[in-house]
Amino acid sequence: MPWAGFVKPIYIMNWKELKEFANSLDEKQLKKKVVLWREDEAVNDINAENLSEDQYIGDDDEGCYSLSDAGLTIDDVKEKGLRKVYDKGSPILWEKF
Repeated sequence: MPWAGFVKPIYIMNWKELKEFANSLDEKQLKKKVVLWREDEAVNDINAENLSEDQYIGDDDEGCYSLSDAGLTIDDVKEKGLRKVYDKGSPILWEKF
């Protein structure tokens, strides 16, 4: 079993579940750095924020982006076959590089 010797991971499905999990931690645990555990690495430089713009993706794109970052307007969405994947104001966690 790949988790032998480790604490079984908790899979957080939404922000409500994340809040409930965080509320269950004691003060000592709350002061520890947040870590995202992956198969082959641990990400520990994480920031939280709300998106300042809607995020879009196209069929050939590997990641999502705001229209302003891509130099596009709302009129380009239909023409380029983009679809909105995250709304402005959505809470996100992101890794600092």
